Amino acid sequence: MDEIIADIQQEEIGAIKITDDVVSIIAGLAAIEVEGVASMSGGFAGGIAEALGMKNLSKGVKVEVTEKEAIINLFIIVEYGVRIPEVAWNIQ
Repeated sequence: MDEIIADIQQEEIGAIKITDDVVSIIAGLAAIEVEGVASMSGGFAGGIAEALGMKNLSKGVKVEVTEKEAIINLFIIVEYGVRIPEVAWNIQ
């Protein structure tokens, strides 16, 4: 997967930090918009939470944000008949 650079802006009055949860929600919402992505795969725990009526907007997204970069892993389910490499390229 490509690495995305996280931007922390240092200002005179303080610092702005974007949490991992915010990054994962944005990444998940962006990925689901890509043509060929059927849904995000949240695994067993995510399936139980969804069955109980709890929506998890960051389902299928693992984010690790450091001081200079963000590593985002997406777990997706693709639609039948689409070219997986093409979908993966479009997500990146």
